Amino acid sequence: MKIKSTPESFKVEELLSQPLSPSGKYRVYRLWKRGLETLPVLRRVAAESSLPLRLISYGGLKDKNAETVQFISVPSRFRLKEFDLPNLKLKEVGFLNVPVEKAVSGNRFEILVEGVSEVPAERLAVLKEYGFPNYYGEQRFTSIRNGELFAHHLKDGEGALLFLFRPAGWESSRERKGKRAFLIGDYGTAEKLLKGWRRKVAAFMKRGGTLREAFRLIPDEEIEFQMNVLQSLLFNEKLKKLVKNSAAKTVKFKYRGGELLFPLERVSVPGELPSYTHGSEVYRDLLEEIGIDENSLKPYGKHFHSFFRKTFVKPENLKVERVSGGLLFNFTLPRGSYATVPLRFLFSSV
Repeated sequence: MKIKSTPESFKVEELLSQPLSPSGKYRVYRLWKRGLETLPVLRRVAAESSLPLRLISYGGLKDKNAETVQFISVPSRFRLKEFDLPNLKLKEVGFLNVPVEKAVSGNRFEILVEGVSEVPAERLAVLKEYGFPNYYGEQRFTSIRNGELFAHHLKDGEGALLFLFRPAGWESSRERKGKRAFLIGDYGTAEKLLKGWRRKVAAFMKRGGTLREAFRLIPDEEIEFQMNVLQSLLFNEKLKKLVKNSAAKTVKFKYRGGELLFPLERVSVPGELPSYTHGSEVYRDLLEEIGIDENSLKPYGKHFHSFFRKTFVKPENLKVERVSGGLLFNFTLPRGSYATVPLRFLFSSV
């Protein structure tokens, strides 16, 4: 089976929990994009609107290799530049009295699963009746390298910085070459090939800076992203243990973070789990298991988001249609749930 062969084969549409109004505290825009990452798009919108990025509220990061519709907002006294391009469209659609990040309730998916003609009946029945473990999906863990996280290296600022320059096979050849050049100390080449904050770090090193000093150039948003990866991994590992202890019949799949365990029956687990925050008793043993010293996380406490996440969710309005090349799935999931997770459960691989 195969998904995301083209952006048009993986469509996502964000849902709001309240209707738009003709006036309100926040001006809302509909953002349609194809084959583009959310954050670079938002940076472009902010720059061309002459506004700081922090003024733009959004509900979440959407897949790059997809066709997505989401909403963004700014305080109503501001306006964003609208776009009407082949792969990017931005249009004002109304107002809300809260920023978009507080109004997004879920996402509607239309996904073509290629190379399959039937859905495994038993697993489909389990999915409809019991739902699936609300694991974070594979795409959440693209920054893992050889089983290691950024958080594994926080005791050593130099090592943590160098970790963020480790290349990955899915990156462009230009980015991989730039990172390799940085790792061998060829900072001039790295500066030419890399983008964003990594280019600035390479330029700093070319001028004679040290790796220890350069660690301070890592932007807050990058550190926050890496801490979110840790939170996601800990949630997955905790939920997997709960499933293992509650279910007799399970199936297991590998992913970048290790293994995912899915029950084939109803399980008795808490309805929600808290996210990891520094000092959390819920995840202390897991931190030790994966080899992270919790004391090294203390200086980064502000980068951890505190929230509760559902342990199991059910796809709503699930429909499956045979089409040329495979099966077309339509369903809705709550905000933050990954559509690739139930597909992995159904077809054993994504």
